Amino acid sequence: GPSFRKAPEGRAEVVPPPKQPEIPEGAPATAEARKRVDDEGDKVAVLALPGGKMHEIKILRPQYGDDLFLDIRDLNAKTGYFTFDPGFTCTASCASSITFIDGPKGVCLYRGYPVAELCERGEALEVAYLLLVGTLPNDEELDVFKKEVSRHMIVHTKIQAMYKNFTLNAHPMAIMVSVVGGLSCVFS
Repeated sequence: GPSFRKAPEGRAEVVPPPKQPEIPEGAPATAEARKRVDDEGDKVAVLALPGGKMHEIKILRPQYGDDLFLDIRDLNAKTGYFTFDPGFTCTASCASSITFIDGPKGVCLYRGYPVAELCERGEALEVAYLLLVGTLPNDEELDVFKKEVSRHMIVHTKIQAMYKNFTLNAHPMAIMVSVVGGLSCVFS
């Protein structure tokens, strides 16, 4: 197969927060938070809530990129508060070991490989193997994978019949959603 360059390796880890103004000494949990950071090396942000209550939030660094993330999974359980982010514009929905995207910098990686290079140099099934297995296949692995995919390429007649029921001007996304939903009826 073609040769690709891989983006730098890394791992998820907790990182220090940017310098913040000191939280008043008398606030609950502040001294404990400072002591725990010193003793265990954990990096946290401290959220001051109404009534003087404090909540510690882990600060996470992704495998790629320079963004920092606040891990708020326990926010509601421990404080009774939710976050509000209309349009989901400032919230990461998941951690992915498959895809990294930094839109403003024009970076899109699959398993650490630039997508543009995969598109230019790779075959579709080679990239599919990368996404499924985590590494690019050698020639023998790619050949076995192609044969396995070929065995499953026959489209069931019931799936073919689904397409006959759509109008010519039906939106492709609506067709895809319907057919994918129908797959569970045929292959259950």
